[in-house]
This record gives sequence, structure tokens and C-alpha cells, in this order.
Amino acid sequence: MIGYLALASSFEEQARYQRAAPNINVANEIINQWQDLVQEDWRSYINEPVFCSEEVTAVDRFHAAWDAVAEATPQQLPSLDTLWASTEWQLLAAAAGEALAIFQVRGCFQEMPDQTRSLLPSKSSP
Repeated sequence: MIGYLALASSFEEQARYQRAAPNINVANEIINQWQDLVQEDWRSYINEPVFCSEEVTAVDRFHAAWDAVAEATPQQLPSLDTLWASTEWQLLAAAAGEALAIFQVRGCFQEMPDQTRSLLPSKSSP
């Protein structure tokens, strides 16, 4: 989710992605990737204790902004240059930046937390 929000919040990262993958419509990817991460029933799996209340609120706010932008823009999105000038895309980037700031407080997990690790079956031999 942090990687997604970093991309959605940064026109520079979007341009870098587009240069690296010229055959992909990066704008469509940004809209579609959020749908993959956060489905309609997101409140059933993005909740405490895995996500803190601030993160849940951040997802809720960003999702509302994303939904408004997805509804206000055409199905086939124009080029990034055109989108960057639009109020909708600027709203999406700003909302992503706000959510990103909240998620960056905890940051990315490099390993499983101890409480999660303790739930996994032991690899010790009998």
C-alpha cells in the first residue's frame, strides 16, 4: 500500500514508471491498482489491530478521493501530462500524499512481527 501511495502521490514517480514501461497506461494502472488493493468490502480486512485507527481513517479518506476521481474521469484516461493539469488528478495526488504520510509513520514491514510469527507452525523436527 505504501508503494502504491508513493506512486499515486508523485508526478515524478508516475513519469518514471511511464518511461520504464511505455506500453502501459500508468494512469489506468494507478486507478486499477487501488481497486486490487482496496476492494468494496475493504472495511472487513483493513481494520485494527493490523492497521491502526489513523491508517484506517487514511484509507477511508483516500478511498473517497480515489472514488471521486475514478467517477469524474473517463474510462480510458488521457496521458499523464494531461491528467497532471487536471483538478481531479491533483486531488488524487494530494490525498495519496496525506495517506502516505500516515502510513510512513510505521513504515514498511521488513519481517513478520513477532506476534504473527508465533502463529505459524513450528519448523522444528519431532
